[in-house]
Amino acid sequence: MFGFFKKKIKAKREDFNLIVKDLHKNISQVHTSFGNEIIEIVNEIPPEDKFGSQTFFAIPLYEAIFGYQITCLIGFTSREGLISIMDNLELKELLLTEISNETGLGKNSIKDYADLFLSCSGNIECLNNEFFNLVCKICSIDKNSPSAPRIKKKLENKSTVLAIETQKNTALAFGSNDLVNQLDKVLNENSNN
Repeated sequence: MFGFFKKKIKAKREDFNLIVKDLHKNISQVHTSFGNEIIEIVNEIPPEDKFGSQTFFAIPLYEAIFGYQITCLIGFTSREGLISIMDNLELKELLLTEISNETGLGKNSIKDYADLFLSCSGNIECLNNEFFNLVCKICSIDKNSPSAPRIKKKLENKSTVLAIETQKNTALAFGSNDLVNQLDKVLNENSNN
């Protein structure tokens, strides 16, 4: 997403199973925290700013968050040269399977959500906008309501941090401490804005 890291590390296919286990463990921690924060934001929305029911089924939201994370981490591994581009699909498939096996969430649903973000080509503004639109759809939020701009701003901030945290956790799983340190700096800068 940022494309400013220089060191290239090529992981080998025989390392993928271990990398996928680490990736899942690392991104799941961020996923849980982020999911809870999104639910808090959605629960703060006044009833008149929602369509229909005031409750929503959280599973699609959790699947959408994993889809967003997968898009961010696959783009990051490509851009930073952590694995060959030809290996990205295999890594994605292994990770989707791991997430589904460990969480019980739908593999195809997560993949479908991930695919929704591909047209953004790593552009954070586009990713943030698509994520906002998806959360609105899943949670029946009226995007034209008076509270929508405030909700959008909160979600943009959260999804930017989620993308960076996911990239950092990806760098950790690939054993790239230099990238981790650089992403920590980006996170610190982002939290000061």
